[in-house]
Amino acid sequence: MFARGTLWKAFVSLAAISLLMMLAACGNSFANAQEDAAKAQSLLEQNRIAEARIAIADAIAERDDEPDYHLLRGRIEYRAGSVPGAFGAYSNALALDPQNMEALQAVSQLGMQVGRLRESKEAAETILSLDPNNVDALLTRGLHSLVRNRFDESIGYADQILKIDPSSEGGAILKARSSFRNGDREEALTLLENFERGSRASAGMSLTRLEIYRALSDREGIRRSFADLRERLPDNDNIRIDEANFAFKDNRPADAMRLTTGLLAKPEQTRAIADQAVDLWNEYGVDRLDGTSVRAIASAAPEPVRLRVARFLVDHARAAAASQMLAGLPGTEPSAVAALMLVRQGRAQAGLQRAERVLATDETNCTALIARAQALLETGNASDALRSAQRASYQCPADIAAWSAAATAYSQLGDVDNAERVWRQGMDANPQSARLATLTTNWMMQHGLNRQAVAIARKLTRDAPALSSGWRLYQSLCRKADAGCTAQAAEGLAKSAQMFGVDIPVGQTPPNGLYGRLESR
Repeated sequence: MFARGTLWKAFVSLAAISLLMMLAACGNSFANAQEDAAKAQSLLEQNRIAEARIAIADAIAERDDEPDYHLLRGRIEYRAGSVPGAFGAYSNALALDPQNMEALQAVSQLGMQVGRLRESKEAAETILSLDPNNVDALLTRGLHSLVRNRFDESIGYADQILKIDPSSEGGAILKARSSFRNGDREEALTLLENFERGSRASAGMSLTRLEIYRALSDREGIRRSFADLRERLPDNDNIRIDEANFAFKDNRPADAMRLTTGLLAKPEQTRAIADQAVDLWNEYGVDRLDGTSVRAIASAAPEPVRLRVARFLVDHARAAAASQMLAGLPGTEPSAVAALMLVRQGRAQAGLQRAERVLATDETNCTALIARAQALLETGNASDALRSAQRASYQCPADIAAWSAAATAYSQLGDVDNAERVWRQGMDANPQSARLATLTTNWMMQHGLNRQAVAIARKLTRDAPALSSGWRLYQSLCRKADAGCTAQAAEGLAKSAQMFGVDIPVGQTPPNGLYGRLESR
Protein backbone atom coordinates (compact mmCIF):
# COMPACT_ATOMS: atom_id res chain seq x y z
CA MET A 1 0.00 0.00 0.00
CA PHE A 2 1.05 3.57 -0.70
CA ALA A 3 1.56 5.96 2.21
CA ARG A 4 -0.91 8.83 2.40
CA GLY A 5 1.68 11.38 1.21
CA THR A 6 2.62 9.16 -1.69
CA LEU A 7 -1.02 8.91 -2.80
CA TRP A 8 -1.41 12.69 -2.68
CA LYS A 9 1.74 13.19 -4.75
CA ALA A 10 0.48 10.64 -7.28
CA PHE A 11 -2.87 12.43 -7.51
CA VAL A 12 -1.22 15.83 -8.02
CA SER A 13 1.03 14.34 -10.68
CA LEU A 14 -1.91 12.80 -12.53
CA ALA A 15 -3.86 16.07 -12.33
CA ALA A 16 -0.90 17.97 -13.74
CA ILE A 17 -0.58 15.50 -16.60
CA SER A 18 -4.33 15.76 -17.35
CA LEU A 19 -4.12 19.56 -17.34
CA LEU A 20 -1.16 19.49 -19.73
CA MET A 21 -3.04 17.12 -22.02
CA MET A 22 -6.11 19.40 -21.97
CA LEU A 23 -3.97 22.46 -22.75
CA ALA A 24 -2.28 20.58 -25.57
CA ALA A 25 -5.68 19.56 -26.95
CA CYS A 26 -6.89 23.14 -26.69
CA GLY A 27 -3.76 24.28 -28.48
CA ASN A 28 -4.33 21.75 -31.24
CA SER A 29 -7.98 22.74 -31.46
CA PHE A 30 -7.06 26.41 -31.79
CA ALA A 31 -4.44 25.67 -34.44
CA ASN A 32 -6.79 23.43 -36.40
CA ALA A 33 -9.55 26.03 -36.25
CA GLN A 34 -7.18 28.76 -37.44
CA GLU A 35 -6.07 26.57 -40.33
CA ASP A 36 -9.67 25.76 -41.33
CA ALA A 37 -10.72 29.43 -41.08
CA ALA A 38 -7.77 30.54 -43.22
CA LYS A 39 -8.72 27.89 -45.77
CA ALA A 40 -12.34 29.11 -45.73
CA GLN A 41 -11.21 32.70 -46.33
CA SER A 42 -9.03 31.64 -49.25
CA LEU A 43 -11.85 29.60 -50.78
CA LEU A 44 -14.25 32.52 -50.39
CA GLU A 45 -11.81 34.78 -52.24
CA GLN A 46 -11.71 32.19 -55.03
CA ASN A 47 -15.54 32.09 -55.05
CA ARG A 48 -15.48 28.37 -54.19
CA ILE A 49 -18.46 28.78 -51.94
CA ALA A 50 -19.45 25.16 -51.33
CA GLU A 51 -15.93 24.30 -50.19
CA ALA A 52 -15.70 27.48 -48.11
CA ARG A 53 -18.88 26.48 -46.28
CA ILE A 54 -17.35 23.12 -45.33
CA ALA A 55 -14.08 24.67 -44.18
CA ILE A 56 -15.70 27.30 -41.95
CA ALA A 57 -18.05 24.68 -40.50
CA ASP A 58 -14.97 22.65 -39.55
CA ALA A 59 -13.38 25.71 -37.94
CA ILE A 60 -16.48 26.41 -35.87
CA ALA A 61 -16.76 22.76 -34.88
CA GLU A 62 -13.26 23.10 -33.40
CA ARG A 63 -13.83 26.51 -31.79
CA ASP A 64 -17.39 27.86 -31.64
CA ASP A 65 -16.45 30.68 -29.23
CA GLU A 66 -14.51 32.74 -31.78
CA PRO A 67 -16.67 35.59 -33.18
CA ASP A 68 -14.41 36.08 -36.20
CA TYR A 69 -15.28 32.60 -37.43
CA HIS A 70 -18.99 33.31 -37.23
CA LEU A 71 -18.43 36.62 -39.05
CA LEU A 72 -16.63 34.75 -41.83
CA ARG A 73 -19.46 32.23 -41.96
CA GLY A 74 -21.91 35.11 -42.33
CA ARG A 75 -19.96 36.47 -45.31
CA ILE A 76 -19.83 33.02 -46.91
CA GLU A 77 -23.54 32.36 -46.40
CA TYR A 78 -24.43 35.77 -47.80
CA ARG A 79 -22.27 35.14 -50.87
CA ALA A 80 -24.02 31.78 -51.24
CA GLY A 81 -27.37 33.57 -51.38
CA SER A 82 -28.59 32.19 -48.05
CA VAL A 83 -29.92 35.23 -46.22
CA PRO A 84 -31.30 33.12 -43.31
CA GLY A 85 -27.93 31.36 -43.00
CA ALA A 86 -26.06 34.66 -43.01
CA PHE A 87 -28.42 36.13 -40.42
CA GLY A 88 -27.91 33.12 -38.13
CA ALA A 89 -24.12 33.31 -38.42
CA TYR A 90 -24.02 37.05 -37.73
CA SER A 91 -26.40 36.60 -34.78
CA ASN A 92 -23.97 34.09 -33.28
CA ALA A 93 -21.11 36.54 -33.77
CA LEU A 94 -23.14 39.25 -32.07
CA ALA A 95 -23.88 37.00 -29.09
CA LEU A 96 -20.12 36.57 -28.62
CA ASP A 97 -19.21 40.21 -29.31
CA PRO A 98 -22.25 42.47 -28.63
CA GLN A 99 -20.61 45.63 -29.99
CA ASN A 100 -19.09 44.20 -33.15
CA MET A 101 -20.08 46.72 -35.81
CA GLU A 102 -20.10 44.27 -38.76
CA ALA A 103 -22.37 41.89 -36.87
CA LEU A 104 -24.65 44.72 -35.73
CA GLN A 105 -25.00 46.09 -39.25
CA ALA A 106 -25.67 42.63 -40.70
CA VAL A 107 -28.25 41.67 -38.07
CA SER A 108 -30.02 45.01 -38.43
CA GLN A 109 -30.24 44.76 -42.23
CA LEU A 110 -30.66 41.01 -42.78
CA GLY A 111 -33.16 40.77 -39.94
CA MET A 112 -35.51 42.96 -41.98
CA GLN A 113 -35.30 40.49 -44.86
CA VAL A 114 -35.96 37.34 -42.85
CA GLY A 115 -38.73 38.77 -40.69
CA ARG A 116 -36.68 38.96 -37.48
CA LEU A 117 -37.80 42.51 -36.86
CA ARG A 118 -37.15 42.67 -33.12
CA GLU A 119 -33.50 41.62 -33.47
CA SER A 120 -33.10 43.96 -36.45
CA LYS A 121 -34.47 46.95 -34.53
CA GLU A 122 -32.40 46.23 -31.42
CA ALA A 123 -29.22 46.00 -33.50
CA ALA A 124 -29.97 49.28 -35.27
CA GLU A 125 -30.63 51.01 -31.94
CA THR A 126 -27.35 49.67 -30.55
CA ILE A 127 -25.49 51.10 -33.55
CA LEU A 128 -27.17 54.47 -33.08
CA SER A 129 -26.24 54.51 -29.39
CA LEU A 130 -22.61 54.16 -30.51
CA ASP A 131 -22.88 56.37 -33.60
CA PRO A 132 -26.02 58.58 -33.76
CA ASN A 133 -25.25 59.62 -37.35
CA ASN A 134 -24.84 56.13 -38.76
CA VAL A 135 -26.77 56.36 -42.02
CA ASP A 136 -27.27 52.61 -42.45
CA ALA A 137 -28.78 52.25 -38.98
CA LEU A 138 -31.00 55.29 -39.52
CA LEU A 139 -32.20 53.73 -42.75
CA THR A 140 -33.06 50.48 -40.97
CA ARG A 141 -34.96 52.37 -38.28
CA GLY A 142 -36.83 54.25 -40.99
CA LEU A 143 -37.79 50.99 -42.67
CA HIS A 144 -39.09 49.68 -39.35
CA SER A 145 -41.32 52.72 -39.07
CA LEU A 146 -42.48 52.23 -42.67
CA VAL A 147 -43.34 48.56 -42.03
CA ARG A 148 -45.40 49.65 -39.00
CA ASN A 149 -47.22 52.28 -41.13
CA ARG A 150 -45.72 55.15 -39.15
CA PHE A 151 -45.14 57.21 -42.26
CA ASP A 152 -44.41 60.58 -40.65
CA GLU A 153 -41.80 58.86 -38.49
CA SER A 154 -40.15 57.12 -41.47
CA ILE A 155 -40.11 60.43 -43.39
CA GLY A 156 -38.38 61.96 -40.36
CA TYR A 157 -35.65 59.32 -40.51
CA ALA A 158 -35.28 59.90 -44.26
CA ASP A 159 -34.88 63.64 -43.70
CA GLN A 160 -32.28 62.97 -41.03
CA ILE A 161 -30.33 60.74 -43.43
CA LEU A 162 -30.47 63.29 -46.25
CA LYS A 163 -29.31 66.04 -43.89
CA ILE A 164 -26.24 63.98 -43.03
CA ASP A 165 -25.69 62.82 -46.61
CA PRO A 166 -27.71 64.63 -49.31
CA SER A 167 -26.50 62.07 -51.89
CA SER A 168 -27.89 59.07 -49.96
CA GLU A 169 -29.90 56.98 -52.40
CA GLY A 170 -31.35 54.97 -49.51
CA GLY A 171 -32.58 58.12 -47.80
CA ALA A 172 -34.22 59.38 -50.99
CA ILE A 173 -35.92 56.04 -51.67
CA LEU A 174 -37.12 55.76 -48.07
CA LYS A 175 -38.65 59.23 -48.29
CA ALA A 176 -40.29 58.50 -51.67
CA ARG A 177 -41.78 55.20 -50.49
CA SER A 178 -42.96 56.75 -47.22
CA SER A 179 -44.52 59.69 -49.02
CA PHE A 180 -46.31 57.37 -51.43
CA ARG A 181 -47.68 55.22 -48.62
CA ASN A 182 -48.72 58.41 -46.83
CA GLY A 183 -50.88 59.40 -49.80
CA ASP A 184 -48.50 61.89 -51.45
CA ARG A 185 -48.14 59.99 -54.73
CA GLU A 186 -47.04 62.88 -56.92
CA GLU A 187 -44.62 63.98 -54.23
CA ALA A 188 -43.02 60.52 -54.27
CA LEU A 189 -42.31 60.65 -58.01
CA THR A 190 -41.12 64.25 -57.77
CA LEU A 191 -38.66 63.27 -55.03
CA LEU A 192 -37.15 60.60 -57.27
CA GLU A 193 -36.92 62.94 -60.26
CA ASN A 194 -35.27 65.69 -58.22
CA PHE A 195 -32.80 63.27 -56.67
CA GLU A 196 -31.81 61.83 -60.05
CA ARG A 197 -31.39 65.35 -61.42
CA GLY A 198 -28.75 66.07 -58.78
CA SER A 199 -27.14 62.64 -58.79
CA ARG A 200 -26.68 59.86 -61.30
CA ALA A 201 -29.64 57.60 -62.03
CA SER A 202 -29.43 54.09 -60.59
CA ALA A 203 -31.06 50.67 -60.66
CA GLY A 204 -32.42 51.35 -57.18
CA MET A 205 -34.26 54.42 -58.41
CA SER A 206 -35.63 52.48 -61.37
CA LEU A 207 -36.86 49.69 -59.10
CA THR A 208 -38.56 52.21 -56.83
CA ARG A 209 -40.23 53.92 -59.75
CA LEU A 210 -41.40 50.53 -61.06
CA GLU A 211 -43.08 49.73 -57.74
CA ILE A 212 -44.80 53.12 -57.63
CA TYR A 213 -46.12 52.73 -61.17
CA ARG A 214 -47.14 49.15 -60.39
CA ALA A 215 -49.12 50.30 -57.36
CA LEU A 216 -50.77 52.96 -59.53
CA SER A 217 -51.52 50.39 -62.31
CA ASP A 218 -49.78 52.81 -64.68
CA ARG A 219 -49.03 50.63 -67.70
CA GLU A 220 -46.95 53.20 -69.56
CA GLY A 221 -44.87 53.95 -66.46
CA ILE A 222 -44.28 50.24 -65.90
CA ARG A 223 -43.20 49.79 -69.53
CA ARG A 224 -40.67 52.63 -69.19
CA SER A 225 -39.36 51.22 -65.90
CA PHE A 226 -38.80 47.75 -67.32
CA ALA A 227 -37.06 49.21 -70.39
CA ASP A 228 -34.77 51.13 -68.05
CA LEU A 229 -34.08 48.05 -65.93
CA ARG A 230 -33.14 46.02 -69.00
CA GLU A 231 -30.19 48.38 -69.37
CA ARG A 232 -29.35 48.77 -65.68
CA LEU A 233 -29.82 45.13 -64.59
CA PRO A 234 -29.47 43.10 -67.79
CA ASP A 235 -28.62 39.84 -65.98
CA ASN A 236 -31.37 39.90 -63.37
CA ASP A 237 -33.55 36.95 -64.41
CA ASN A 238 -36.16 37.55 -61.70
CA ILE A 239 -36.85 40.99 -63.15
CA ARG A 240 -37.16 39.44 -66.62
CA ILE A 241 -39.77 37.00 -65.29
CA ASP A 242 -41.59 39.93 -63.70
CA GLU A 243 -41.47 41.78 -67.02
CA ALA A 244 -42.74 38.73 -68.93
CA ASN A 245 -45.71 38.47 -66.57
CA PHE A 246 -46.47 42.13 -67.17
CA ALA A 247 -46.12 41.72 -70.95
CA PHE A 248 -48.69 38.91 -70.91
CA LYS A 249 -51.13 41.04 -68.91
CA ASP A 250 -50.36 44.03 -71.11
CA ASN A 251 -51.63 42.02 -74.10
CA ARG A 252 -48.18 41.62 -75.62
CA PRO A 253 -47.80 37.83 -75.75
CA ALA A 254 -45.08 37.94 -78.42
CA ASP A 255 -42.89 40.10 -76.15
CA ALA A 256 -43.62 37.81 -73.21
CA MET A 257 -42.66 34.71 -75.20
CA ARG A 258 -39.48 36.38 -76.41
CA LEU A 259 -38.52 37.14 -72.81
CA THR A 260 -39.31 33.67 -71.45
CA THR A 261 -37.70 31.83 -74.35
CA GLY A 262 -34.57 33.98 -73.99
CA LEU A 263 -34.40 33.16 -70.29
CA LEU A 264 -34.80 29.44 -70.83
CA ALA A 265 -32.19 29.33 -73.61
CA LYS A 266 -29.45 30.63 -71.29
CA PRO A 267 -26.82 27.89 -70.75
CA GLU A 268 -26.52 28.66 -67.02
CA GLN A 269 -30.25 28.95 -66.31
CA THR A 270 -31.76 27.44 -63.14
CA ARG A 271 -34.71 25.11 -62.68
CA ALA A 272 -36.38 27.72 -60.44
CA ILE A 273 -36.54 30.24 -63.30
CA ALA A 274 -37.77 27.50 -65.64
CA ASP A 275 -40.59 26.67 -63.22
CA GLN A 276 -41.65 30.32 -63.13
CA ALA A 277 -41.54 30.66 -66.92
CA VAL A 278 -43.64 27.52 -67.42
CA ASP A 279 -46.08 28.73 -64.75
CA LEU A 280 -46.56 31.88 -66.83
CA TRP A 281 -47.19 29.82 -69.96
CA ASN A 282 -49.81 27.78 -68.14
CA GLU A 283 -51.47 30.85 -66.63
CA TYR A 284 -51.71 32.75 -69.90
CA GLY A 285 -52.81 29.84 -72.05
CA VAL A 286 -49.63 29.17 -74.01
CA ASP A 287 -50.30 25.71 -75.42
CA ARG A 288 -47.49 25.54 -77.96
CA LEU A 289 -44.01 26.81 -78.67
CA ASP A 290 -42.90 27.59 -82.21
CA GLY A 291 -40.13 25.56 -83.74
CA THR A 292 -37.57 28.33 -83.38
CA SER A 293 -38.17 28.56 -79.62
CA VAL A 294 -37.99 24.78 -79.20
CA ARG A 295 -34.70 24.61 -81.09
CA ALA A 296 -33.21 27.55 -79.16
CA ILE A 297 -34.01 26.01 -75.78
CA ALA A 298 -33.06 22.46 -76.77
CA SER A 299 -29.69 23.56 -78.15
CA ALA A 300 -28.59 25.84 -75.30
CA ALA A 301 -30.48 25.22 -72.05
CA PRO A 302 -29.03 23.06 -69.26
CA GLU A 303 -30.52 19.65 -68.53
CA PRO A 304 -32.96 20.65 -65.71
CA VAL A 305 -34.48 23.38 -67.88
CA ARG A 306 -34.86 21.11 -70.91
CA LEU A 307 -36.56 18.50 -68.74
CA ARG A 308 -38.99 21.06 -67.34
CA VAL A 309 -39.88 22.34 -70.81
CA ALA A 310 -40.20 18.77 -72.11
CA ARG A 311 -42.68 18.00 -69.35
CA PHE A 312 -44.69 21.10 -70.34
CA LEU A 313 -44.70 19.92 -73.96
CA VAL A 314 -45.87 16.45 -72.89
CA ASP A 315 -48.68 18.00 -70.86
CA HIS A 316 -49.80 19.87 -73.97
CA ALA A 317 -49.60 16.87 -76.32
CA ARG A 318 -46.54 18.12 -78.23
CA ALA A 319 -44.79 14.76 -78.52
CA ALA A 320 -42.43 15.66 -81.37
CA ALA A 321 -41.25 18.86 -79.70
CA ALA A 322 -40.87 17.03 -76.36
CA SER A 323 -38.72 14.37 -78.04
CA GLN A 324 -36.55 17.10 -79.54
CA MET A 325 -36.16 18.66 -76.10
CA LEU A 326 -35.15 15.31 -74.56
CA ALA A 327 -32.74 14.23 -77.32
CA GLY A 328 -29.27 13.41 -76.02
CA LEU A 329 -30.01 14.02 -72.34
CA PRO A 330 -28.34 11.53 -69.96
CA GLY A 331 -29.80 9.76 -66.93
CA THR A 332 -33.17 8.27 -66.08
CA GLU A 333 -35.36 11.39 -66.02
CA PRO A 334 -35.57 11.78 -69.82
CA SER A 335 -36.73 8.16 -70.05
CA ALA A 336 -39.32 8.83 -67.33
CA VAL A 337 -40.67 11.82 -69.23
CA ALA A 338 -40.78 9.69 -72.39
CA ALA A 339 -42.75 7.05 -70.44
CA LEU A 340 -45.28 9.66 -69.40
CA MET A 341 -45.48 10.85 -73.01
CA LEU A 342 -46.35 7.32 -74.16
CA VAL A 343 -49.14 7.07 -71.58
CA ARG A 344 -50.56 10.45 -72.62
CA GLN A 345 -50.54 9.23 -76.23
CA GLY A 346 -52.77 6.32 -75.24
CA ARG A 347 -49.97 3.76 -75.29
CA ALA A 348 -50.41 2.75 -71.65
CA GLN A 349 -48.67 -0.62 -71.82
CA ALA A 350 -45.58 0.75 -73.56
CA GLY A 351 -45.46 3.65 -71.11
CA LEU A 352 -45.81 1.30 -68.17
CA GLN A 353 -42.95 -0.89 -69.34
CA ARG A 354 -40.69 2.11 -69.78
CA ALA A 355 -41.64 3.53 -66.38
CA GLU A 356 -40.90 0.17 -64.75
CA ARG A 357 -37.42 0.15 -66.30
CA VAL A 358 -36.73 3.56 -64.80
CA LEU A 359 -38.08 2.56 -61.39
CA ALA A 360 -35.91 -0.56 -61.40
CA THR A 361 -32.86 1.70 -61.14
CA ASP A 362 -34.45 4.72 -59.43
CA GLU A 363 -37.47 3.78 -57.33
CA THR A 364 -37.96 7.40 -56.17
CA ASN A 365 -38.34 8.95 -59.65
CA CYS A 366 -41.54 10.98 -59.39
CA THR A 367 -42.16 11.29 -63.13
CA ALA A 368 -41.86 7.51 -63.57
CA LEU A 369 -44.14 6.92 -60.58
CA ILE A 370 -46.74 9.24 -62.13
CA ALA A 371 -46.39 7.55 -65.53
CA ARG A 372 -46.81 4.17 -63.84
CA ALA A 373 -49.87 5.35 -61.89
CA GLN A 374 -51.54 6.84 -64.96
CA ALA A 375 -50.82 3.73 -67.04
CA LEU A 376 -52.29 1.49 -64.32
CA LEU A 377 -55.37 3.71 -64.12
CA GLU A 378 -55.79 3.31 -67.86
CA THR A 379 -55.70 -0.47 -67.49
CA GLY A 380 -58.08 -0.53 -64.50
CA ASN A 381 -55.55 -1.38 -61.77
CA ALA A 382 -56.49 1.41 -59.36
CA SER A 383 -55.00 -0.24 -56.24
CA ASP A 384 -51.45 -0.39 -57.61
CA ALA A 385 -51.91 3.01 -59.26
CA LEU A 386 -52.80 4.50 -55.87
CA ARG A 387 -49.59 3.28 -54.27
CA SER A 388 -47.43 4.83 -56.99
CA ALA A 389 -49.39 8.10 -56.98
CA GLN A 390 -49.25 8.39 -53.19
CA ARG A 391 -45.50 7.95 -53.23
CA ALA A 392 -45.12 10.56 -55.97
CA SER A 393 -47.31 13.11 -54.18
CA TYR A 394 -45.35 12.58 -50.96
CA GLN A 395 -41.96 12.99 -52.65
CA CYS A 396 -42.94 15.71 -55.15
CA PRO A 397 -45.85 17.70 -53.66
CA ALA A 398 -45.51 20.47 -56.26
CA ASP A 399 -46.34 18.06 -59.10
CA ILE A 400 -50.10 18.35 -59.55
CA ALA A 401 -50.24 15.23 -61.75
CA ALA A 402 -49.32 13.15 -58.68
CA TRP A 403 -52.28 14.48 -56.67
CA SER A 404 -54.61 14.08 -59.63
CA ALA A 405 -53.55 10.45 -60.13
CA ALA A 406 -53.98 9.62 -56.42
CA ALA A 407 -57.43 11.22 -56.24
CA THR A 408 -58.50 9.53 -59.46
CA ALA A 409 -57.35 6.16 -58.09
CA TYR A 410 -59.48 6.63 -54.98
CA SER A 411 -62.43 7.56 -57.20
CA GLN A 412 -62.01 4.42 -59.29
CA LEU A 413 -61.98 2.43 -56.06
CA GLY A 414 -65.26 4.07 -55.05
CA ASP A 415 -63.72 5.89 -52.07
CA VAL A 416 -65.14 9.38 -52.55
CA ASP A 417 -64.20 10.61 -49.08
CA ASN A 418 -60.51 9.83 -49.55
CA ALA A 419 -60.58 11.21 -53.08
CA GLU A 420 -61.87 14.52 -51.72
CA ARG A 421 -59.22 14.45 -48.98
CA VAL A 422 -56.43 14.02 -51.54
CA TRP A 423 -57.73 16.84 -53.75
CA ARG A 424 -57.75 19.10 -50.69
CA GLN A 425 -54.26 18.02 -49.66
CA GLY A 426 -53.04 18.81 -53.15
CA MET A 427 -54.51 22.30 -52.92
CA ASP A 428 -52.93 22.80 -49.50
CA ALA A 429 -49.56 21.94 -51.04
CA ASN A 430 -50.21 24.13 -54.13
CA PRO A 431 -52.46 26.97 -52.91
CA GLN A 432 -51.74 29.19 -55.93
CA SER A 433 -52.26 26.58 -58.66
CA ALA A 434 -55.22 27.43 -60.88
CA ARG A 435 -54.58 24.23 -62.87
CA LEU A 436 -54.98 22.01 -59.82
CA ALA A 437 -57.92 24.09 -58.58
CA THR A 438 -59.66 23.53 -61.91
CA LEU A 439 -59.15 19.76 -61.70
CA THR A 440 -60.25 19.73 -58.05
CA THR A 441 -63.40 21.77 -58.53
CA ASN A 442 -64.39 19.87 -61.69
CA TRP A 443 -64.28 16.65 -59.67
CA MET A 444 -66.21 18.21 -56.79
CA MET A 445 -68.95 19.53 -59.06
CA GLN A 446 -69.28 16.11 -60.69
CA HIS A 447 -69.81 14.59 -57.25
CA GLY A 448 -72.36 17.14 -56.05
CA LEU A 449 -69.92 19.02 -53.81
CA ASN A 450 -70.85 22.42 -55.23
CA ARG A 451 -70.39 24.42 -52.05
CA GLN A 452 -66.97 22.87 -51.46
CA ALA A 453 -65.92 23.62 -55.04
CA VAL A 454 -66.85 27.29 -54.69
CA ALA A 455 -64.89 27.45 -51.42
CA ILE A 456 -61.78 26.03 -53.11
CA ALA A 457 -61.97 28.65 -55.87
CA ARG A 458 -62.62 31.45 -53.39
CA LYS A 459 -59.53 30.46 -51.39
CA LEU A 460 -57.46 30.44 -54.57
CA THR A 461 -58.44 34.04 -55.29
CA ARG A 462 -57.37 35.03 -51.78
CA ASP A 463 -54.02 33.24 -52.04
CA ALA A 464 -53.35 34.50 -55.57
CA PRO A 465 -55.33 37.73 -56.09
CA ALA A 466 -53.42 38.70 -59.25
CA LEU A 467 -54.18 35.36 -60.92
CA SER A 468 -56.94 36.16 -63.40
CA SER A 469 -57.48 32.47 -64.19
CA GLY A 470 -58.42 31.92 -60.55
CA TRP A 471 -61.04 34.66 -60.67
CA ARG A 472 -62.44 33.25 -63.92
CA LEU A 473 -62.75 29.84 -62.28
CA TYR A 474 -64.44 31.39 -59.24
CA GLN A 475 -66.84 33.35 -61.44
CA SER A 476 -67.76 30.24 -63.42
CA LEU A 477 -68.41 28.19 -60.30
CA CYS A 478 -70.44 30.96 -58.66
CA ARG A 479 -72.63 30.92 -61.72
CA LYS A 480 -72.95 27.11 -61.97
CA ALA A 481 -73.58 26.64 -58.25
CA ASP A 482 -75.88 29.66 -58.02
CA ALA A 483 -73.83 30.66 -54.97
CA GLY A 484 -74.62 34.37 -55.00
CA CYS A 485 -71.01 35.41 -55.55
CA THR A 486 -70.99 36.14 -59.29
CA ALA A 487 -70.81 39.92 -58.88
CA GLN A 488 -67.99 39.64 -56.35
CA ALA A 489 -66.06 37.36 -58.69
CA ALA A 490 -66.56 39.74 -61.63
CA GLU A 491 -65.25 42.63 -59.54
CA GLY A 492 -62.20 40.61 -58.49
CA LEU A 493 -61.53 39.58 -62.08
CA ALA A 494 -61.57 43.21 -63.19
CA LYS A 495 -59.16 44.18 -60.40
CA SER A 496 -56.81 41.31 -61.18
CA ALA A 497 -56.42 42.62 -64.73
CA GLN A 498 -54.82 45.74 -63.21
CA MET A 499 -52.51 43.86 -60.83
CA PHE A 500 -49.17 43.75 -62.62
CA GLY A 501 -47.03 41.69 -60.27
CA VAL A 502 -46.58 37.99 -59.65
CA ASP A 503 -48.34 36.96 -56.43
CA ILE A 504 -46.13 36.60 -53.37
CA PRO A 505 -45.99 32.90 -52.36
CA VAL A 506 -48.34 31.95 -49.55
CA GLY A 507 -46.58 32.11 -46.19
CA GLN A 508 -43.73 34.25 -47.50
CA THR A 509 -43.35 37.60 -45.80
CA PRO A 510 -43.54 40.48 -48.30
CA PRO A 511 -40.09 42.07 -48.69
CA ASN A 512 -39.44 44.72 -46.06
CA GLY A 513 -36.43 46.25 -47.75
CA LEU A 514 -36.10 49.33 -49.90
CA TYR A 515 -37.29 47.61 -53.06
CA GLY A 516 -40.23 45.48 -51.89
CA ARG A 517 -43.75 45.72 -53.24
CA LEU A 518 -45.80 48.75 -52.25
CA GLU A 519 -48.67 46.45 -51.30
CA SER A 520 -49.97 44.37 -48.45
CA ARG A 521 -51.86 41.08 -48.45
